[in-house]
Amino acid sequence: MHLQTLLAALFVGLTCADVLDRQPLSYAPTPEGTYSPPKNASVTTLLDFIKSREDLSTLGAVLEGSAGFVQAFDTSPTWSFTFFAPSNTAFNNTGAYFSTFAATPKGKWWLGNLMQHHYIPNSKLAIKNFNETYTRIQTGTFLFVGTQIVNGKLTLNKVSTVTEGDIQITNGVVHIIDHLLDPSAQIFEADVAKTSQGFIPGSCSNPALPYC
Repeated sequence: MHLQTLLAALFVGLTCADVLDRQPLSYAPTPEGTYSPPKNASVTTLLDFIKSREDLSTLGAVLEGSAGFVQAFDTSPTWSFTFFAPSNTAFNNTGAYFSTFAATPKGKWWLGNLMQHHYIPNSKLAIKNFNETYTRIQTGTFLFVGTQIVNGKLTLNKVSTVTEGDIQITNGVVHIIDHLLDPSAQIFEADVAKTSQGFIPGSCSNPALPYC
């Protein structure tokens, strides 16, 4: 008797369930009627900037596929920030590995972590803040990226070059780069000096420690 009741309930549940017409590993669409805070027309958000650039179209597509990043990058910032924006060239420089790995469940998680690794909250770091001395900066992943001026250009992790820098948007500065900054390739050398930047909450309980 109990088994019949259970089967009947299961049948009713299946017949009443909504069918989601979307690809596996894709995110569910935002429900209709979801509140979106109003935007000030005078504000240029990070998403506004990315969408305005033809050479950042791959980055825009990556944000669309990473849950929550479109909304986060479209927020009117009340804090300062620096963003190293990977150009289409940067994504092309990864070869076939990127396109195949990014489509996997782990790859989708990696993309979100990747975006955070290009973002530095609470600091507007201009090219002039760096010099020919090899230093490191902390990113939104709490990991470090190496920085150095080489042949007059800011170079990150000794691989990625800023091809266009000091682009000012609302409360932030953007630098276009030609290679991705992979979090797994972080620079951690205690004897490498740190570039002066604002503290990132949650990164460490004591900024005086060498790994902070």
